[in-house]
Amino acid sequence: MKKKSVLLVFVVSALALTSRAVNAQTNPVEATWDTDQVRSTPVPHRYIHGLIRSHVKFQVLLPVSWNGKIAIFTRGFSGTELSTGAFQSAALTKGYAFASCDEGWFRPTIANNPQDDYYESRQSLVELTVYTKALVATQYGAAASRTLLVGSSNGGHHTRWMVEAYPLMFDGGISGFGYNSQLTQWGSVSRVVRNYDIIAPRIDDIIAARAANPQWDPFRQPLSPPLSHPQLVALRNIYDIPMELTNGFKYNDGRWFGSEANWKALYTALLGYLRDSVPRWDETYRPSGGRPTDAEVKLWNPLNSPAYVQIDMRREDCTGHLARPLIIMHGSADPIVGTGEAEGYKNLVARTIGRRGAENLLAVYYIAGMGHGGTQFDKLIPAQIDALEAMIDYQQSNGVHGAPAPASIGIYPREPVTGPGNSLGFYDLPHHDDGADD
Repeated sequence: MKKKSVLLVFVVSALALTSRAVNAQTNPVEATWDTDQVRSTPVPHRYIHGLIRSHVKFQVLLPVSWNGKIAIFTRGFSGTELSTGAFQSAALTKGYAFASCDEGWFRPTIANNPQDDYYESRQSLVELTVYTKALVATQYGAAASRTLLVGSSNGGHHTRWMVEAYPLMFDGGISGFGYNSQLTQWGSVSRVVRNYDIIAPRIDDIIAARAANPQWDPFRQPLSPPLSHPQLVALRNIYDIPMELTNGFKYNDGRWFGSEANWKALYTALLGYLRDSVPRWDETYRPSGGRPTDAEVKLWNPLNSPAYVQIDMRREDCTGHLARPLIIMHGSADPIVGTGEAEGYKNLVARTIGRRGAENLLAVYYIAGMGHGGTQFDKLIPAQIDALEAMIDYQQSNGVHGAPAPASIGIYPREPVTGPGNSLGFYDLPHHDDGADD
């Protein structure tokens, strides 16, 4: 049913919120609807679309054959409430009630809208979850028994960030190719782009050398003709990007061997992220007095930004205080979110809650050759959901039901938790006095 001139206001009593994840004192969330329809694909379901507060667009899909559970989706950096990729179909087909929202901001316009804020995602996702649980209880006459949080890229970051922060709201999560901090993510992107410009004249030679030998070491096996000293420095600055979280944890956010072809293929996309985001991340960065040019955004380094800018960017730092099961799958050739973000998170969790805790709660899998998402990841979403459900059952039953994290998902083996400590990423480059990026 389409609401035309009048929006339906839906306010649910706190008495409906009887799920284990939300206590009985939870206040209701008010929303307006513009759409309430019956849809048939991928399975018969009720489709609701509307607004939470005055501007957070959301959708909720309620399958006829409900499995008693909820999947909350958190979107990518460039997405909207409708940008759910393969997650929506996979979850709905399995019988989950499914919900997503635009989280209150939009990448192309946020720089010109001071009322919007990246951190608003936290409030929006909590409100969406509370609202969906109440709506589910009203729709089916029973509270949901379990709530998952799922997403990739920016949504992958938000999944681990929110599952850490709200262990009583979310029973577990799927964190696809996400990062650990806004500062590490966008600082690393600017570093990749400005150093790529230096090696661009030789990128085809670099790609060919890697294709011929996956273990090629450009610092010990020179090209012919050899890379210049500045080009070697620039190449190292892409492979080796030291980063540090607020809590002092250090890791390597460099792009991995085998990702070189994707540096070239996605250079324009990387520059586009910076063009849209740097003016908002750092309002003080105005080298020419106005909005920074493309040449200028490449030179931006958040570690040189004022303290208040760095503090704001670090509000979304992950902590490693994981208390609910989490699955991470990340492409080994990702040029947008470095695979070291997944490796770093694994070691961060091990350092924070111990190796045994990390082994019990966190499962990391690398998809060889995949860049920033792809069909390999999408096809495995149903398997990831099944594995996560088994891990949650195993945790909640103290090992009586369910199963630990699988040794592999698809053909991709689980990465071992080698122990607590800092992460060196894909490989440990020996130190040479080659100069520095910044």
